[in-house]
Amino acid sequence: MNFWVVSYDIANNQRRRKVSKLLEGYGRRAQFSVFECELSADKLRQLEERLCKLIDVTEDDVRFYPINKADLKRVILVGKGELHRERSFYVVE
Repeated sequence: MNFWVVSYDIANNQRRRKVSKLLEGYGRRAQFSVFECELSADKLRQLEERLCKLIDVTEDDVRFYPINKADLKRVILVGKGELHRERSFYVVE
């Protein structure tokens, strides 16, 4: 699994809603048009393919930024934001 920040700028409201809904199935919203996703190579490829079918490549922009584990530890959050990461395990008390 690799950590990805996915951001988008979609010109059309209907396409924007569809892209947002799709991304909700792959990660968590960090900001209005930014998602944090932990994706395997297969899931990343699948997401790219599905996005290509939804967007208009002449008007819309979707970006995938990889974040490695070392950089993930260096993320600085200011304000109420939280870094959303899937955990391979949870501690229950």
